[in-house]
Amino acid sequence: MSFKLLDILVKDGVIDEAKSDEVKVINTKTKKPIEQILLELNYASEVQIAKAKGEEFNIPFVDLNTEEIQNEAVNLVNPDLLKAHRAFPYQDSPAGLKVAMVDPFDIPAIQALQRSISDGKKLRVYIAAPSQVKEFIDKRVGQAITSEVSEALEDVEQPVTEITDEDVDISQAAVALQNAPVARIVNSILQYGAKINSSDIHIEPMEKLVRVRYRVNGVMSEKLKLPKSVHSAIVARIKILSKMKIDEKRVPQDGRFPIKIGERRIDLRVSSLPTVFGEKIVMRLLERTRGVQPIEDSGLRGNAYKTYIDEIKATTGIILITGPTGCGKSTTLAGTISKINKPEVNIITVEDPVEIRIPGVNQVQINPDAGLTFASGLRSILRQDPDIIMVGEIRDEETARLAVQAALTGHLVLSTLHTNSASSALPRLLDMQIEPYLLAAVMNMTVAQRLPRRICNHCKEPYVASQEVIDDINKKLSTIHDFNAVNYLLSKCQNQDGTPKEGLSDVKCPVEKGGGQYDIYLYRGKGCDECGHTGFSGRIGIFEVLKISEKIGRMIMERRSSDEIEHVAVKDGMITMVQDGFLKALEGITTIEEVLRVSRE
Repeated sequence: MSFKLLDILVKDGVIDEAKSDEVKVINTKTKKPIEQILLELNYASEVQIAKAKGEEFNIPFVDLNTEEIQNEAVNLVNPDLLKAHRAFPYQDSPAGLKVAMVDPFDIPAIQALQRSISDGKKLRVYIAAPSQVKEFIDKRVGQAITSEVSEALEDVEQPVTEITDEDVDISQAAVALQNAPVARIVNSILQYGAKINSSDIHIEPMEKLVRVRYRVNGVMSEKLKLPKSVHSAIVARIKILSKMKIDEKRVPQDGRFPIKIGERRIDLRVSSLPTVFGEKIVMRLLERTRGVQPIEDSGLRGNAYKTYIDEIKATTGIILITGPTGCGKSTTLAGTISKINKPEVNIITVEDPVEIRIPGVNQVQINPDAGLTFASGLRSILRQDPDIIMVGEIRDEETARLAVQAALTGHLVLSTLHTNSASSALPRLLDMQIEPYLLAAVMNMTVAQRLPRRICNHCKEPYVASQEVIDDINKKLSTIHDFNAVNYLLSKCQNQDGTPKEGLSDVKCPVEKGGGQYDIYLYRGKGCDECGHTGFSGRIGIFEVLKISEKIGRMIMERRSSDEIEHVAVKDGMITMVQDGFLKALEGITTIEEVLRVSRE
């Protein structure tokens, strides 16, 4: 294996021989790429690595932050092509078009870029840092969206007339919708939402303007402000696309419509709500082409994972996933169904909407306007000879009773419920007038989950936790048998004989100070281009899995409170959601603040 890159970094004074030897050892043991190890250890920056690689392979290096970017050069190549091949054209000269690339050895990419230039200019390829190339491409795309919206607003020659409840003029809205600018504004809003993987888009009328906010990784952020004059036309455009009544502005409405962006097919679930300043629109983006996330990748692990897998193998009973809207319940259920789906098993679901398509499973979309509700759908499903039934949500007494009846007659029923914890699902079902003896007989397991954000791996950094934080962690985790934060971290990064574990994870081991004391490290994201300077990228599930034991079954019969049930479950070994989150924070996956935010403790 060649270590020439390390030799060049040593020669250039970026690292010393000791660090070079350390990287070689880790590379040999873990087979991780040398560049990845250097970045993880903060021994070299992306720019320094790219410069050394250029020297190693005799390819000119460019630092885009120090170059003059020519707009005419950028405009020569389609932005989608730039993103696909991680290339950025920055200067046009008689000698050729200068292009910064992450991988200058990608011959098919260079050929594709060459073919896209109509006048046959010669490409002059340079190597650049990946984060710089991505940053400049994203700037180009962002500027394109902003300029497109700005141009569209400038093209609206006449302000759209505000339509009040007392004076509805449908013709004015229809005329406004025929203007291309309004359609372009809506398209730009949707395209940007898809680009940043937003789950929801909010179009909110204020007193003097309209703001557009996007929810990404569970957190809202404002991205665009529009003149109040275009609000009515934008709302009417979305209403027509989603087959809602554009003349009805006094009551909430629901609709949906599909869009296609590149190869992505996205269903939009649309909701309108009358507010004092006009109708607010919220669009939920549901990607058709999104695959099923394996249950192993959900964040379930340890005894909770073992309990969960054991219970979903049952042939009868009820399993409930609980939590607020947007906490990943549907994703967990889809992964569960995918895991237990076999040719010899008949699985039928009734959902609103069908968010994730699962191969080999009969999925039913409810349609209240046609009389197809969760209850009526479940009643019909029972005549379809099912083995396993998934009900999107138990919303009312009728659906709850049918689910219990299905479990009693030999079916495994999976569903969701909006409660704050696993234990509170049981009193909630009792509130729906389910008899305690029936509930105790059919309940197998309840699971609560939340989705805190993951720390961005590109800008993750350790810091020494204060004693106050460590005391709080130890207090929260005190119900776990023999738990100690230091011992837990040592077990994650050391073997029993004290030697480092092979393929060391992101966990930074405690550092011993004088007198046998330890500093305990937690992690946070500094913020970088990869994560949009938020310090977070993606989300991870935190769970509590409550198995309905005989003891808890008797407590259900006695109508005991959720706190009493949880106390017994914890005593029997259940790890609560907050505890699971704190353990993941200790391991550098998320932060204590994120866990407390999503669990609202």
